[in-house]
Amino acid sequence: MKQFNPFPDVNCRYGSPMGRRGDNPANLAGVKRLHARRQGGGDGYDRGGAYWGTPSNIWGVWAWIDGAAVCVYVRANGRDDAIAKVRAND
Repeated sequence: MKQFNPFPDVNCRYGSPMGRRGDNPANLAGVKRLHARRQGGGDGYDRGGAYWGTPSNIWGVWAWIDGAAVCVYVRANGRDDAIAKVRAND
C-alpha cells in the first residue's frame, strides 16, 4: 500500500490557507481500518504549512477506499480520540 500524507506542503502565493479541505466523515462510515496522524508543526500550523489556530491538536484520519485516500480532519486529544470522533459520525 502506498503512503499517504494528510498534511502535504501547501502551495500558496500569499500566506497560508486556513485549514484544509477534508472529505465528509460519512464517507468513512463502516470502514474497519482507519489511520490517524497528528498535524505536527507548531504555533497553530501543520507540518505542511496550513494554519489551524491553537491548540495544535488537529488530526488527519483517513482510509483507503477503492484505491484512493479519503481523509477528514478533527480536533482531538490523541489518536484514539480522533478515530473515535470520526466513528461517532457512523
